Amino acid sequence: MTDETSITGITILLFILLGYSGAWYAYQRGNGRVAIFLIVLVGFGLRIFCALDPMPHPWDERYHALVAKNMMTDPFAPKLYAEPLLNYDYKNWTANEIWLHKQPLPLWMMAASMKLLGVGTFSLRLPSVLLSTLSIFLTFWIGRFLSNSERVGLLAAFLMSVNGLVIELASGRVSTDHVDTHFMFFITLSVFYILLNVKYKSKKWLVPAGIACGLAILTKWLPGLIIFPLYVVINFRSKKYIQLFLEMLLMGTVTILVAMPWQIYAGLSFPLEYQWEQHYNTLHLTEPLEGHGQPWWYFIDRIRITINELVYLIFGWFIYRTCTVKKLRRESLFLLTWIVIPFMIFSLAATKMQGYLLFTFPAWFIITGMFAEHLWTANPVSGAVKKIYWLILGAIFLLAVRYGTERIKPFADQSEAKILKQQLTEQSYPEKTVIFQMSHPVEWMFYNEGVAYPGRPEAGVADSLRREGWLVCPCPEQDFNSY
Repeated sequence: MTDETSITGITILLFILLGYSGAWYAYQRGNGRVAIFLIVLVGFGLRIFCALDPMPHPWDERYHALVAKNMMTDPFAPKLYAEPLLNYDYKNWTANEIWLHKQPLPLWMMAASMKLLGVGTFSLRLPSVLLSTLSIFLTFWIGRFLSNSERVGLLAAFLMSVNGLVIELASGRVSTDHVDTHFMFFITLSVFYILLNVKYKSKKWLVPAGIACGLAILTKWLPGLIIFPLYVVINFRSKKYIQLFLEMLLMGTVTILVAMPWQIYAGLSFPLEYQWEQHYNTLHLTEPLEGHGQPWWYFIDRIRITINELVYLIFGWFIYRTCTVKKLRRESLFLLTWIVIPFMIFSLAATKMQGYLLFTFPAWFIITGMFAEHLWTANPVSGAVKKIYWLILGAIFLLAVRYGTERIKPFADQSEAKILKQQLTEQSYPEKTVIFQMSHPVEWMFYNEGVAYPGRPEAGVADSLRREGWLVCPCPEQDFNSY
């Protein structure tokens, strides 16, 4: 560990300590606005720190990065290899041309950011950083509204701001990265507008709710439809069936108008790739794809790591509370629906990855905030029980910070990644350059104009490409080790 790394790590830890301590102090002084500002600020700072990683990460960020770069010139033709020179399998999303493996919205946003700020990893990640940060405030507002408690909202926002997996995905460090970050934001945003509809009893909020739902579908396809059962649950006692149906029809129409034009365009423009990707999406339900087969209880087990080791206790308390406290039943069922339906569907699917249920995290954080407030305000029969309550409260906070710090990796050494980036960018090449036997072809194409392949060309291919005006180069002599 270098001195620079040590100084950076200590600075990040002090930033966390001072920021959250300041938020606590502000809340204790009755200034909730300053408290939520500081919580959002710390969350933003942690996301910025992780977004400064110097290289695109191997899965899946490097592919998203290259496709987004190519979409800077043609946003309606998503391509991995902008100009494929060798034969390829259109079904292979890691080496094809037209790239429809993901819905386009996150790629459009990354492309727009790089168009504005230049091609680079920070500009690539900036949209996710901003949306993930906005999700902290949305979680605060939703938690405060559903619980009628500012303290619950602040606790939920704190958990969102410091959660390790949320931060890692926003910075592209782990698989499903920016796609799941965008999806979580648009689902949370749609929930926000649904609750504004409940609060103000005005149908005008259903239009932005439908727009946000449509954008969620443009991010991760049909899981975005979770918004509609959530809308039913929060309104089923307060509205007549015909009113509920008509309002859902309005929201559904807006959703379709936002989400369907791209599906029609892509299906007509790239029929082979589009049909294959739709089929591939359904295979996630029946086949363990790409080594991501897991048992049905995978998410139930994983949630103790990605949320909090006390999650089973907290969820058990919430189920009991839902069944016994009638006046909050609608809000409780809303949160349960947000969690349980996705858990059931994704647990039954054969392919599972930890980021798939990220969009349920705001609900988990709000439930945790409710549990913490219950312990905070409870009057147990003995002092010993009160001490146990305070120990559990302390554990909720400490476990959240511990997990966040572990995933942020404030003392991680980035020297190898910096060397790799230098090796990939130190030499300039003509635009019509093709390099073979490249250890990191996707990363090279992200930083350079030209084409790179990991293998050797077949006999005669190099000469053919030279006759077409291509500069054919072997891989640079330095060994690009994995980072």
